[in-house]
Amino acid sequence: MARVLGLLCLLHSFAPLLAEDGAVVFVVDPSWDCVESYVAHVPLLQKYKIVKVMTRLGTAPPCNMGRADIYRNFTFNSATPNDSAAAEGICPELLSLGVPVRAVIPTHDPAVYLADRLAVCVGVRGNPFEGPLAKARRDKWVMGEAVRKAGLRAVHEKVVSTWGEAKAYLQSLDPPLSPANPVIFKILEGSSSEGVNKVYSLGQAEARWRIFSSDTSGDNHFGDSIKKLLIQEFLQGDEYVIDSVSRDGVHKVVTVWNEELHPGNGVLDLYYGFKAMDPKDHKIQAIIEYANKVLDATGLQNGASDMEVFWLEEEGRPCVVDLNGRWTALMWHDGLALEQETVGNNQITATINAYLDGDAFDDMPLVPSMKQHGAILFTMARQTGFLRDTPGLAVAKKLPSYWGSYNDGMFVGTLIDKLPTSHPCLFILLAHRQKAVVDEDYDRIIGLENSGAWFDIVQSPGNTSLAALRSNVDGLPGQRLPAIAALAMLAAAAVFTLFAMSMQKVRDDTEYLAI
Repeated sequence: MARVLGLLCLLHSFAPLLAEDGAVVFVVDPSWDCVESYVAHVPLLQKYKIVKVMTRLGTAPPCNMGRADIYRNFTFNSATPNDSAAAEGICPELLSLGVPVRAVIPTHDPAVYLADRLAVCVGVRGNPFEGPLAKARRDKWVMGEAVRKAGLRAVHEKVVSTWGEAKAYLQSLDPPLSPANPVIFKILEGSSSEGVNKVYSLGQAEARWRIFSSDTSGDNHFGDSIKKLLIQEFLQGDEYVIDSVSRDGVHKVVTVWNEELHPGNGVLDLYYGFKAMDPKDHKIQAIIEYANKVLDATGLQNGASDMEVFWLEEEGRPCVVDLNGRWTALMWHDGLALEQETVGNNQITATINAYLDGDAFDDMPLVPSMKQHGAILFTMARQTGFLRDTPGLAVAKKLPSYWGSYNDGMFVGTLIDKLPTSHPCLFILLAHRQKAVVDEDYDRIIGLENSGAWFDIVQSPGNTSLAALRSNVDGLPGQRLPAIAALAMLAAAAVFTLFAMSMQKVRDDTEYLAI
Protein backbone atom coordinates (compact mmCIF):
# COMPACT_ATOMS: atom_id res chain seq x y z
CA MET A 1 0.00 0.00 0.00
CA ALA A 2 2.86 2.39 0.88
CA ARG A 3 4.37 1.81 -2.55
CA VAL A 4 1.02 2.55 -4.23
CA LEU A 5 0.62 5.78 -2.26
CA GLY A 6 4.18 6.76 -3.11
CA LEU A 7 3.53 6.18 -6.80
CA LEU A 8 0.35 8.23 -6.66
CA CYS A 9 2.24 11.07 -4.99
CA LEU A 10 4.93 10.88 -7.65
CA LEU A 11 2.36 10.98 -10.44
CA HIS A 12 0.63 13.89 -8.74
CA SER A 13 3.89 15.82 -8.60
CA PHE A 14 4.27 15.43 -12.37
CA ALA A 15 0.62 16.34 -13.13
CA PRO A 16 1.36 20.06 -13.74
CA LEU A 17 3.97 19.05 -16.30
CA LEU A 18 1.31 17.10 -18.21
CA ALA A 19 -1.01 20.11 -18.46
CA GLU A 20 -1.01 22.14 -21.64
CA ASP A 21 0.68 25.54 -21.49
CA GLY A 22 -2.21 27.68 -22.58
CA ALA A 23 -5.72 28.96 -22.06
CA VAL A 24 -9.02 28.32 -23.78
CA VAL A 25 -11.38 31.31 -23.91
CA PHE A 26 -15.12 30.72 -23.97
CA VAL A 27 -17.23 33.69 -25.07
CA VAL A 28 -20.57 33.54 -23.31
CA ASP A 29 -23.84 35.47 -23.19
CA PRO A 30 -25.63 35.58 -19.82
CA SER A 31 -28.66 33.92 -21.39
CA TRP A 32 -26.70 30.67 -21.74
CA ASP A 33 -23.66 29.91 -19.59
CA CYS A 34 -22.74 26.21 -19.37
CA VAL A 35 -18.95 26.52 -19.51
CA GLU A 36 -18.32 24.37 -16.45
CA SER A 37 -20.32 21.56 -18.02
CA TYR A 38 -18.21 21.69 -21.18
CA VAL A 39 -15.00 21.45 -19.19
CA ALA A 40 -16.30 18.67 -16.95
CA HIS A 41 -17.32 16.55 -19.95
CA VAL A 42 -14.35 17.06 -22.29
CA PRO A 43 -11.08 15.68 -20.87
CA LEU A 44 -8.96 17.67 -23.34
CA LEU A 45 -10.27 20.95 -21.88
CA GLN A 46 -9.10 19.92 -18.43
CA LYS A 47 -5.50 20.31 -19.60
CA TYR A 48 -5.96 24.05 -20.18
CA LYS A 49 -6.67 27.10 -18.09
CA ILE A 50 -10.27 28.14 -18.71
CA VAL A 51 -11.12 31.79 -19.28
CA LYS A 52 -14.68 33.06 -19.57
CA VAL A 53 -15.61 36.27 -21.38
CA MET A 54 -19.17 37.56 -20.87
CA THR A 55 -20.64 39.65 -23.69
CA ARG A 56 -22.58 41.89 -21.29
CA LEU A 57 -23.80 42.25 -17.74
CA GLY A 58 -26.39 39.80 -16.49
CA THR A 59 -26.92 36.69 -14.42
CA ALA A 60 -27.10 33.36 -16.23
CA PRO A 61 -29.62 30.69 -15.21
CA PRO A 62 -28.00 27.50 -13.88
CA CYS A 63 -27.38 24.91 -16.57
CA ASN A 64 -24.12 23.24 -15.60
CA MET A 65 -23.97 19.45 -15.22
CA GLY A 66 -20.50 19.43 -13.68
CA ARG A 67 -17.94 21.49 -11.82
CA ALA A 68 -14.77 23.09 -13.16
CA ASP A 69 -12.36 25.82 -12.13
CA ILE A 70 -12.46 29.07 -14.09
CA TYR A 71 -9.01 30.67 -14.29
CA ARG A 72 -10.20 34.19 -15.13
CA ASN A 73 -13.54 35.91 -15.75
CA PHE A 74 -14.05 39.06 -17.84
CA THR A 75 -17.35 40.85 -18.40
CA PHE A 76 -18.09 43.72 -20.76
CA ASN A 77 -19.43 46.29 -18.32
CA SER A 78 -22.68 47.17 -20.07
CA ALA A 79 -26.22 45.82 -20.15
CA THR A 80 -26.11 46.17 -23.96
CA PRO A 81 -23.59 44.20 -26.04
CA ASN A 82 -21.04 46.11 -28.12
CA ASP A 83 -18.61 43.76 -29.84
CA SER A 84 -16.05 46.33 -30.97
CA ALA A 85 -15.90 48.08 -27.58
CA ALA A 86 -15.79 44.76 -25.74
CA ALA A 87 -12.95 43.47 -27.93
CA GLU A 88 -11.01 46.70 -27.49
CA GLY A 89 -11.17 46.35 -23.72
CA ILE A 90 -10.89 42.60 -23.31
CA CYS A 91 -8.25 41.69 -25.91
CA PRO A 92 -5.37 43.39 -24.03
CA GLU A 93 -6.42 41.49 -20.92
CA LEU A 94 -6.22 38.19 -22.83
CA LEU A 95 -2.81 39.07 -24.23
CA SER A 96 -1.52 39.75 -20.73
CA LEU A 97 -2.82 36.56 -19.10
CA GLY A 98 0.69 35.19 -18.69
CA VAL A 99 -0.16 32.11 -20.77
CA PRO A 100 -0.87 31.96 -24.51
CA VAL A 101 -4.47 31.72 -25.68
CA ARG A 102 -4.93 28.54 -27.73
CA ALA A 103 -8.58 28.95 -28.78
CA VAL A 104 -11.49 31.40 -28.60
CA ILE A 105 -14.84 29.61 -28.77
CA PRO A 106 -18.35 31.11 -28.99
CA THR A 107 -20.99 29.22 -27.04
CA HIS A 108 -24.20 30.95 -28.15
CA ASP A 109 -25.49 33.14 -30.99
CA PRO A 110 -24.77 36.58 -29.44
CA ALA A 111 -21.21 35.47 -28.64
CA VAL A 112 -20.22 34.80 -32.27
CA TYR A 113 -19.19 38.33 -33.31
CA LEU A 114 -17.11 38.98 -30.21
CA ALA A 115 -15.43 35.57 -30.47
CA ASP A 116 -14.45 36.31 -34.09
CA ARG A 117 -12.90 39.64 -33.06
CA LEU A 118 -11.02 38.20 -30.09
CA ALA A 119 -9.70 35.26 -32.13
CA VAL A 120 -8.11 37.64 -34.64
CA CYS A 121 -6.75 39.83 -31.87
CA VAL A 122 -4.96 37.01 -30.04
CA GLY A 123 -3.95 35.21 -33.24
CA VAL A 124 -5.88 31.91 -33.12
CA ARG A 125 -8.31 30.11 -35.44
CA GLY A 126 -11.54 31.93 -36.13
CA ASN A 127 -13.86 33.25 -38.81
CA PRO A 128 -14.08 36.63 -40.60
CA PHE A 129 -15.20 39.47 -38.31
CA GLU A 130 -15.02 42.13 -41.02
CA GLY A 131 -15.70 42.22 -44.75
CA PRO A 132 -18.71 40.94 -46.74
CA LEU A 133 -19.06 37.72 -44.70
CA ALA A 134 -18.64 39.24 -41.23
CA LYS A 135 -22.35 38.94 -40.40
CA ALA A 136 -23.21 35.89 -42.48
CA ARG A 137 -23.34 33.65 -39.41
CA ARG A 138 -25.76 35.81 -37.41
CA ASP A 139 -27.70 38.11 -39.74
CA LYS A 140 -30.24 36.06 -41.69
CA TRP A 141 -30.35 38.53 -44.60
CA VAL A 142 -26.56 38.55 -45.06
CA MET A 143 -26.53 34.76 -44.83
CA GLY A 144 -29.19 34.43 -47.52
CA GLU A 145 -27.42 36.83 -49.87
CA ALA A 146 -24.11 35.00 -49.45
CA VAL A 147 -25.77 31.68 -50.23
CA ARG A 148 -27.53 33.15 -53.26
CA LYS A 149 -24.30 34.65 -54.63
CA ALA A 150 -22.70 31.20 -54.39
CA GLY A 151 -25.32 29.85 -56.80
CA LEU A 152 -27.13 27.81 -54.15
CA ARG A 153 -30.86 27.70 -53.48
CA ALA A 154 -31.65 30.46 -50.99
CA VAL A 155 -34.89 31.62 -49.47
CA HIS A 156 -36.66 34.49 -51.29
CA GLU A 157 -36.73 37.42 -48.90
CA LYS A 158 -36.88 41.17 -48.37
CA VAL A 159 -35.56 43.38 -45.56
CA VAL A 160 -37.91 46.26 -44.65
CA SER A 161 -37.76 49.05 -42.10
CA THR A 162 -41.17 50.74 -42.68
CA TRP A 163 -44.73 49.53 -43.18
CA GLY A 164 -44.73 51.19 -46.61
CA GLU A 165 -41.79 49.04 -47.72
CA ALA A 166 -43.41 45.92 -46.28
CA LYS A 167 -46.77 46.64 -47.91
CA ALA A 168 -45.24 47.31 -51.33
CA TYR A 169 -43.28 44.07 -51.23
CA LEU A 170 -46.27 42.01 -50.09
CA GLN A 171 -48.46 43.49 -52.84
CA SER A 172 -45.83 42.57 -55.43
CA LEU A 173 -45.94 38.86 -54.62
CA ASP A 174 -47.00 36.50 -57.41
CA PRO A 175 -48.98 34.48 -56.47
CA PRO A 176 -50.46 37.03 -54.08
CA LEU A 177 -50.38 36.78 -50.30
CA SER A 178 -53.05 34.34 -49.12
CA PRO A 179 -53.58 31.32 -46.83
CA ALA A 180 -52.18 29.22 -49.68
CA ASN A 181 -49.19 31.56 -50.13
CA PRO A 182 -48.18 32.92 -46.71
CA VAL A 183 -44.92 34.61 -45.75
CA ILE A 184 -42.78 34.57 -42.64
CA PHE A 185 -41.92 37.67 -40.60
CA LYS A 186 -38.58 37.41 -38.75
CA ILE A 187 -36.21 39.67 -36.87
CA LEU A 188 -32.73 39.57 -38.37
CA GLU A 189 -30.78 38.33 -35.37
CA GLY A 190 -33.26 36.23 -33.44
CA SER A 191 -32.74 32.74 -32.09
CA SER A 192 -34.93 29.79 -31.05
CA SER A 193 -37.88 31.05 -33.18
CA GLU A 194 -37.85 34.48 -31.49
CA GLY A 195 -39.82 37.04 -33.49
CA VAL A 196 -41.09 34.51 -36.07
CA ASN A 197 -44.65 34.92 -37.37
CA LYS A 198 -46.62 33.37 -40.22
CA VAL A 199 -48.65 35.95 -42.18
CA TYR A 200 -51.57 35.24 -44.57
CA SER A 201 -53.03 38.66 -45.46
CA LEU A 202 -52.25 42.36 -45.66
CA GLY A 203 -54.48 43.04 -42.65
CA GLN A 204 -52.68 40.48 -40.56
CA ALA A 205 -49.33 41.78 -41.84
CA GLU A 206 -50.16 45.35 -40.79
CA ALA A 207 -51.28 44.18 -37.36
CA ARG A 208 -48.05 42.25 -36.89
CA TRP A 209 -46.07 45.25 -38.14
CA ARG A 210 -47.69 47.52 -35.55
CA ILE A 211 -46.64 45.09 -32.82
CA PHE A 212 -43.14 44.91 -34.29
CA SER A 213 -42.80 48.70 -34.67
CA SER A 214 -43.88 49.23 -31.08
CA ASP A 215 -40.88 47.08 -30.09
CA THR A 216 -38.29 48.72 -32.34
CA SER A 217 -37.15 50.98 -29.55
CA GLY A 218 -36.47 47.87 -27.47
CA ASP A 219 -34.20 44.89 -27.84
CA ASN A 220 -34.37 41.21 -28.60
CA HIS A 221 -33.57 38.82 -25.77
CA PHE A 222 -29.85 39.12 -26.59
CA GLY A 223 -29.98 42.84 -25.90
CA ASP A 224 -29.55 43.79 -29.58
CA SER A 225 -31.59 46.70 -30.92
CA ILE A 226 -34.38 45.67 -33.34
CA LYS A 227 -34.63 48.08 -36.27
CA LYS A 228 -35.52 45.99 -39.35
CA LEU A 229 -37.78 43.10 -40.28
CA LEU A 230 -37.14 40.22 -42.68
CA ILE A 231 -39.97 38.93 -44.86
CA GLN A 232 -39.31 35.43 -46.18
CA GLU A 233 -41.14 33.02 -48.42
CA PHE A 234 -42.90 30.23 -46.56
CA LEU A 235 -40.99 27.03 -47.29
CA GLN A 236 -42.91 23.77 -47.22
CA GLY A 237 -41.28 20.44 -46.57
CA ASP A 238 -39.40 18.50 -43.94
CA GLU A 239 -36.91 20.45 -41.84
CA TYR A 240 -33.43 19.15 -40.99
CA VAL A 241 -30.60 20.27 -38.70
CA ILE A 242 -26.96 19.61 -39.59
CA ASP A 243 -24.52 19.71 -36.68
CA SER A 244 -20.98 20.09 -38.05
CA VAL A 245 -17.47 21.08 -36.99
CA SER A 246 -14.80 22.71 -39.16
CA ARG A 247 -11.04 23.20 -39.07
CA ASP A 248 -9.27 25.38 -41.63
CA GLY A 249 -12.16 25.02 -44.06
CA VAL A 250 -12.54 21.23 -43.75
CA HIS A 251 -16.09 20.38 -42.65
CA LYS A 252 -17.13 17.22 -40.82
CA VAL A 253 -20.68 16.25 -39.89
CA VAL A 254 -21.46 14.96 -36.43
CA THR A 255 -25.22 14.41 -36.72
CA VAL A 256 -28.13 15.19 -39.03
CA TRP A 257 -31.50 15.56 -37.32
CA ASN A 258 -35.02 15.59 -38.73
CA GLU A 259 -36.61 18.45 -36.81
CA GLU A 260 -40.32 18.30 -36.05
CA LEU A 261 -41.98 21.63 -35.30
CA HIS A 262 -45.67 22.56 -35.35
CA PRO A 263 -47.72 25.57 -34.25
CA GLY A 264 -48.60 25.40 -30.57
CA ASN A 265 -48.61 27.25 -27.26
CA GLY A 266 -48.90 30.56 -29.09
CA VAL A 267 -45.81 30.17 -31.32
CA LEU A 268 -45.37 29.17 -34.94
CA ASP A 269 -42.64 26.59 -34.30
CA LEU A 270 -43.18 24.58 -31.13
CA TYR A 271 -40.53 21.88 -30.78
CA TYR A 272 -41.90 18.34 -30.74
CA GLY A 273 -38.76 16.32 -31.31
CA PHE A 274 -35.61 15.47 -33.28
CA LYS A 275 -34.83 12.19 -35.03
CA ALA A 276 -31.26 11.20 -35.86
CA MET A 277 -30.96 10.53 -39.60
CA ASP A 278 -28.82 7.97 -41.40
CA PRO A 279 -26.15 9.73 -43.55
CA LYS A 280 -26.29 6.81 -46.00
CA ASP A 281 -29.75 7.94 -47.12
CA HIS A 282 -29.54 9.63 -50.54
CA LYS A 283 -31.58 12.64 -49.43
CA ILE A 284 -29.38 13.13 -46.36
CA GLN A 285 -26.27 12.87 -48.54
CA ALA A 286 -27.64 15.67 -50.74
CA ILE A 287 -28.40 17.78 -47.66
CA ILE A 288 -24.87 17.29 -46.29
CA GLU A 289 -23.25 18.23 -49.62
CA TYR A 290 -25.42 21.37 -49.78
CA ALA A 291 -24.69 22.27 -46.13
CA ASN A 292 -20.93 22.10 -46.69
CA LYS A 293 -21.28 24.50 -49.61
CA VAL A 294 -23.30 26.87 -47.43
CA LEU A 295 -20.50 26.85 -44.84
CA ASP A 296 -18.01 27.77 -47.56
CA ALA A 297 -20.32 30.49 -48.91
CA THR A 298 -20.77 32.11 -45.51
CA GLY A 299 -17.09 31.98 -44.54
CA LEU A 300 -17.39 29.53 -41.67
CA GLN A 301 -13.95 27.93 -41.65
CA ASN A 302 -13.45 27.02 -37.99
CA GLY A 303 -15.57 25.81 -35.12
CA ALA A 304 -19.08 24.47 -34.75
CA SER A 305 -22.14 25.13 -36.88
CA ASP A 306 -25.81 24.37 -36.37
CA MET A 307 -27.67 24.73 -39.67
CA GLU A 308 -31.38 24.41 -40.44
CA VAL A 309 -32.53 23.51 -43.95
CA PHE A 310 -35.81 22.56 -45.59
CA TRP A 311 -36.03 19.76 -48.09
CA LEU A 312 -38.23 21.20 -50.86
CA GLU A 313 -40.00 18.11 -52.16
CA GLU A 314 -41.35 19.78 -55.29
CA GLU A 315 -37.87 21.02 -56.24
CA GLY A 316 -36.00 17.96 -55.00
CA ARG A 317 -33.33 20.03 -53.21
CA PRO A 318 -32.56 21.66 -49.86
CA CYS A 319 -32.75 25.33 -48.89
CA VAL A 320 -31.11 26.85 -45.81
CA VAL A 321 -33.22 28.99 -43.47
CA ASP A 322 -30.82 29.50 -40.58
CA LEU A 323 -27.14 29.12 -39.75
CA ASN A 324 -25.72 29.43 -36.26
CA GLY A 325 -21.94 29.63 -35.86
CA ARG A 326 -21.93 27.63 -32.61
CA TRP A 327 -22.75 24.15 -31.39
CA THR A 328 -26.24 22.83 -30.85
CA ALA A 329 -28.16 24.05 -27.82
CA LEU A 330 -29.23 20.53 -26.85
CA MET A 331 -26.58 20.33 -24.08
CA TRP A 332 -25.06 17.32 -22.36
CA HIS A 333 -27.97 15.90 -20.45
CA ASP A 334 -30.04 15.17 -23.56
CA GLY A 335 -29.10 15.64 -27.20
CA LEU A 336 -25.32 15.36 -26.96
CA ALA A 337 -25.57 12.19 -24.90
CA LEU A 338 -27.82 10.82 -27.63
CA GLU A 339 -25.35 11.91 -30.34
CA GLN A 340 -22.67 9.93 -28.52
CA GLU A 341 -24.94 6.88 -28.40
CA THR A 342 -26.04 7.02 -32.03
CA VAL A 343 -22.79 7.98 -33.82
CA GLY A 344 -20.07 7.55 -31.18
CA ASN A 345 -19.27 11.27 -31.04
CA ASN A 346 -20.78 14.54 -29.87
CA GLN A 347 -20.54 18.03 -31.30
CA ILE A 348 -18.91 19.77 -28.34
CA THR A 349 -16.05 17.26 -28.05
CA ALA A 350 -15.65 17.36 -31.83
CA THR A 351 -15.50 21.17 -31.74
CA ILE A 352 -12.83 21.18 -29.04
CA ASN A 353 -10.80 18.72 -31.14
CA ALA A 354 -11.20 20.98 -34.18
CA TYR A 355 -9.64 23.87 -32.27
CA LEU A 356 -7.04 22.08 -30.17
CA ASP A 357 -6.21 18.61 -31.55
CA GLY A 358 -5.61 18.38 -35.27
CA ASP A 359 -4.86 14.65 -35.16
CA ALA A 360 -8.16 13.89 -33.40
CA PHE A 361 -10.00 16.04 -35.93
CA ASP A 362 -8.28 14.26 -38.83
CA ASP A 363 -9.34 10.90 -37.38
CA MET A 364 -13.00 11.92 -37.54
CA PRO A 365 -14.87 10.69 -40.63
CA LEU A 366 -16.33 13.31 -42.94
CA VAL A 367 -19.72 11.72 -42.31
CA PRO A 368 -20.49 9.45 -39.34
CA SER A 369 -21.85 5.91 -39.39
CA MET A 370 -24.99 5.12 -37.43
CA LYS A 371 -24.42 2.84 -34.45
CA GLN A 372 -28.04 3.09 -33.36
CA HIS A 373 -31.13 5.01 -34.41
CA GLY A 374 -32.31 7.62 -31.97
CA ALA A 375 -34.68 10.46 -31.20
CA ILE A 376 -35.24 13.13 -28.59
CA LEU A 377 -38.66 14.51 -27.66
CA PHE A 378 -39.49 17.80 -25.93
CA THR A 379 -42.65 17.06 -23.98
CA MET A 380 -44.26 20.33 -22.86
CA ALA A 381 -47.43 21.28 -21.06
CA ARG A 382 -50.28 22.31 -23.36
CA GLN A 383 -52.41 23.85 -20.60
CA THR A 384 -51.80 25.87 -17.47
CA GLY A 385 -52.50 24.63 -13.96
CA PHE A 386 -51.03 22.45 -11.26
CA LEU A 387 -48.85 19.56 -12.47
CA ARG A 388 -50.09 16.63 -10.42
CA ASP A 389 -48.41 13.74 -12.23
CA THR A 390 -46.62 12.66 -15.43
CA PRO A 391 -48.34 9.39 -16.40
CA GLY A 392 -46.79 9.52 -19.87
CA LEU A 393 -43.33 9.04 -18.41
CA ALA A 394 -44.36 5.72 -16.87
CA VAL A 395 -45.57 4.59 -20.31
CA ALA A 396 -42.36 5.79 -22.00
CA LYS A 397 -40.13 3.88 -19.59
CA LYS A 398 -41.71 0.62 -20.76
CA LEU A 399 -41.10 1.28 -24.46
CA PRO A 400 -38.42 -0.91 -26.10
CA SER A 401 -36.38 2.10 -27.31
CA TYR A 402 -36.57 4.13 -24.09
CA TRP A 403 -33.01 5.28 -23.33
CA GLY A 404 -33.42 7.99 -20.73
CA SER A 405 -35.03 11.26 -19.70
CA TYR A 406 -34.12 14.65 -18.33
CA ASN A 407 -36.40 17.05 -16.48
CA ASP A 408 -35.55 20.75 -16.76
CA GLY A 409 -38.59 22.09 -14.94
CA MET A 410 -41.68 19.93 -15.41
CA PHE A 411 -41.64 18.57 -11.87
CA VAL A 412 -44.68 17.18 -10.10
CA GLY A 413 -46.01 19.93 -7.84
CA THR A 414 -45.07 22.71 -10.26
CA LEU A 415 -47.59 25.47 -10.91
CA ILE A 416 -47.64 26.16 -14.67
CA ASP A 417 -48.84 29.73 -15.07
CA LYS A 418 -47.51 30.23 -18.60
CA LEU A 419 -47.43 27.83 -21.54
CA PRO A 420 -43.82 26.92 -22.38
CA THR A 421 -42.47 27.42 -25.90
CA SER A 422 -39.08 25.75 -25.49
CA HIS A 423 -38.48 25.27 -21.75
CA PRO A 424 -39.37 23.96 -19.26
CA CYS A 425 -39.99 20.51 -20.61
CA LEU A 426 -39.42 16.84 -19.92
CA PHE A 427 -36.93 15.43 -22.44
CA ILE A 428 -37.35 11.81 -23.53
CA LEU A 429 -34.51 9.99 -25.30
CA LEU A 430 -34.99 6.95 -27.52
CA ALA A 431 -32.31 4.66 -28.97
CA HIS A 432 -32.55 1.30 -30.72
CA ARG A 433 -30.81 -0.61 -33.50
CA GLN A 434 -34.06 -0.81 -35.45
CA LYS A 435 -35.40 2.43 -36.93
CA ALA A 436 -38.96 1.11 -37.00
CA VAL A 437 -38.90 0.60 -33.23
CA VAL A 438 -37.76 4.18 -32.60
CA ASP A 439 -40.37 5.55 -35.01
CA GLU A 440 -43.19 3.58 -33.38
CA ASP A 441 -42.21 4.64 -29.85
CA TYR A 442 -41.76 8.25 -30.96
CA ASP A 443 -45.28 8.31 -32.43
CA ARG A 444 -46.67 6.75 -29.27
CA ILE A 445 -45.26 9.56 -27.12
CA ILE A 446 -46.45 12.28 -29.51
CA GLY A 447 -49.90 10.69 -29.42
CA LEU A 448 -49.97 10.86 -25.62
CA GLU A 449 -49.00 14.53 -25.77
CA ASN A 450 -51.62 15.44 -28.36
CA SER A 451 -54.36 13.62 -26.46
CA GLY A 452 -53.50 15.36 -23.18
CA ALA A 453 -52.55 12.08 -21.52
CA TRP A 454 -48.84 12.80 -21.05
CA PHE A 455 -49.23 15.23 -18.12
CA ASP A 456 -51.90 15.23 -15.43
CA ILE A 457 -52.61 18.94 -15.00
CA VAL A 458 -55.43 20.34 -12.86
CA GLN A 459 -56.45 23.85 -11.93
CA SER A 460 -53.98 25.87 -9.85
CA PRO A 461 -53.80 25.08 -6.11
CA GLY A 462 -55.74 28.23 -5.28
CA ASN A 463 -58.74 26.86 -7.16
CA THR A 464 -58.32 23.22 -6.20
CA SER A 465 -59.81 21.37 -3.28
CA LEU A 466 -57.51 19.74 -0.73
CA ALA A 467 -58.56 16.36 -2.08
CA ALA A 468 -57.13 17.28 -5.47
CA LEU A 469 -53.78 18.11 -3.88
CA ARG A 470 -53.33 14.70 -2.30
CA SER A 471 -50.48 12.83 -4.01
CA ASN A 472 -50.11 9.17 -4.78
CA VAL A 473 -47.04 7.37 -3.48
CA ASP A 474 -45.43 5.40 -6.34
CA GLY A 475 -48.77 5.61 -8.13
CA LEU A 476 -50.40 2.98 -5.89
CA PRO A 477 -54.08 3.53 -4.97
CA GLY A 478 -54.88 3.78 -1.28
CA GLN A 479 -51.45 5.12 -0.32
CA ARG A 480 -52.29 8.82 -0.17
CA LEU A 481 -50.54 11.50 1.86
CA PRO A 482 -52.63 14.02 3.78
CA ALA A 483 -52.88 17.34 1.99
CA ILE A 484 -50.81 19.18 4.59
CA ALA A 485 -48.01 16.63 4.32
CA ALA A 486 -48.10 16.84 0.55
CA LEU A 487 -47.81 20.61 0.64
CA ALA A 488 -44.98 20.35 3.17
CA MET A 489 -43.11 18.00 0.83
CA LEU A 490 -43.56 20.46 -2.03
CA ALA A 491 -42.23 23.31 0.12
CA ALA A 492 -39.24 21.22 1.15
CA ALA A 493 -38.57 20.33 -2.47
CA ALA A 494 -38.65 24.02 -3.40
CA VAL A 495 -36.16 24.88 -0.65
CA PHE A 496 -33.88 22.05 -1.75
CA THR A 497 -34.06 23.21 -5.37
CA LEU A 498 -33.11 26.77 -4.41
CA PHE A 499 -30.23 25.44 -2.34
CA ALA A 500 -28.99 23.25 -5.20
CA MET A 501 -29.18 26.19 -7.60
CA SER A 502 -27.20 28.37 -5.24
CA MET A 503 -24.51 25.69 -4.98
CA GLN A 504 -24.08 25.76 -8.76
CA LYS A 505 -23.07 29.42 -8.83
CA VAL A 506 -19.41 30.18 -9.48
CA ARG A 507 -17.50 32.32 -7.04
CA ASP A 508 -17.82 35.89 -8.27
CA ASP A 509 -14.28 36.91 -9.14
CA THR A 510 -15.38 38.58 -12.36
CA GLU A 511 -13.33 41.51 -13.64
CA TYR A 512 -15.54 44.26 -15.06
CA LEU A 513 -14.22 46.35 -17.91
CA ALA A 514 -15.49 49.89 -18.47
CA ILE A 515 -16.89 50.89 -21.84
